[in-house]
Amino acid sequence: MKISMEHFPIRAKFGEEKALTMIKEAGFDAVDYSFNQLGNGTPIDLSDHIKKAEKLRKTLDALSLSCTQAHAPFGLPYGMKFDLTDRHFADTVRSFEFAAVLGVKQVVVHSIDVPVNTDFTLYNLAFYQALEPYAKNAGVQIAVENLVSSVFWRPNRLSHFIRLLDSPVFCACIDMGHAALTGIPPEDFIAGMDRGILKCVHMQDTDGKTDRHWIPYQGVQNWDAIVKALAAYGYDGEMDLEIIHCFDSLPDELYFPLMCYAARVGKTLADKFAECS
Repeated sequence: MKISMEHFPIRAKFGEEKALTMIKEAGFDAVDYSFNQLGNGTPIDLSDHIKKAEKLRKTLDALSLSCTQAHAPFGLPYGMKFDLTDRHFADTVRSFEFAAVLGVKQVVVHSIDVPVNTDFTLYNLAFYQALEPYAKNAGVQIAVENLVSSVFWRPNRLSHFIRLLDSPVFCACIDMGHAALTGIPPEDFIAGMDRGILKCVHMQDTDGKTDRHWIPYQGVQNWDAIVKALAAYGYDGEMDLEIIHCFDSLPDELYFPLMCYAARVGKTLADKFAECS
């Protein structure tokens, strides 16, 4: 099992190429590529996106670093048009095309928050269905995540939504911290999912109060139980550490040592997974 990490805090601090080099040298096998800037949630510059993707792919190949998961631009506004005339929609489509060049299998696309009197499921169903042909054409899957703000905070609801989409283009992503914060132990969330639709995971720990994005074992979640549940489910994706807030206020010289520690934790979890499989 490959271990990866979301890279945008490292990229924001050190730039793209150095960030990727640090991730590889720290001991990670892969990178979770983010199409977002740190902090403000705006997307990276996606002009000339194919040319940029081809250049980045050469960097990844030179480092023997793979990229099998990515995050599309998030914070998409309610009321946006679901076609290429809308900048937000067009950037999401460009992220699919960019990701495909990198070899990405799944692109996580966050659902859109809606006003109180709007049906969340129907609105987001239309949104994801509008994206489907573009993802299919790029050759990537769209992963729907169990965001705390969405109705997908129960495994049966997330599974039901994937069934409604009714296409192999769509799959599920479980964020372990989000599951814990909505009162469902991550291991129970995993066990409650329909078989065959869980294709990517975000391994992050919390204090049970806030979406901390800590390194596993720093919070309150039961990681042995989580790993056993993934093995019992038959999960066959990578183990992605989404530990973005561990770097908050960290001095530059401590980034790399922390990344090395995180990689060691990831490998420990992967080894435990192998023992359970």
